[in-house]
Amino acid sequence: MHPPRTRHDPVGLTRDAGWALTVERTVAASVPEVWHRLLTEWLPPWLGVDSIPQMVGAPLRHHGRTRGRVIGCHVGRRVRMRWTPESLDHETEFEVTLQASALGTPAGTTITIHQERLLGVAERQGQLEHWVAVLDDAAEVLAQESVVTHDLPS
Repeated sequence: MHPPRTRHDPVGLTRDAGWALTVERTVAASVPEVWHRLLTEWLPPWLGVDSIPQMVGAPLRHHGRTRGRVIGCHVGRRVRMRWTPESLDHETEFEVTLQASALGTPAGTTITIHQERLLGVAERQGQLEHWVAVLDDAAEVLAQESVVTHDLPS
């Protein structure tokens, strides 16, 4: 068992997984819609891979080169992988989770990105800024699509 965190521990430093980050955004779309877009449109370019397999142990490849592997998957909700970002020279653990949310609309989803095994505060900050921008962009696209859909005549 790990000792409890103290108020002096730096934000983002874990006891056993190096530096970590978590970013969340709630979007006005259903979990199945967001899952589909994650696998087909978003995660492959975000991670620099050809596709996202939904089978534990499956490799993440880019043009025949292995960039990581799936280490956990709950189809429709969560995928966890060991992955080497193009901007880093080492493997990290990356997870994206979807959760239905009470957004005040019929379909709301909270997207959570978690990344760990980062090597320092500067590396964590760079990845944090990257994922904040990525999720902000995805949320903006979904918000614009929602406005367009609601403005169409019936």
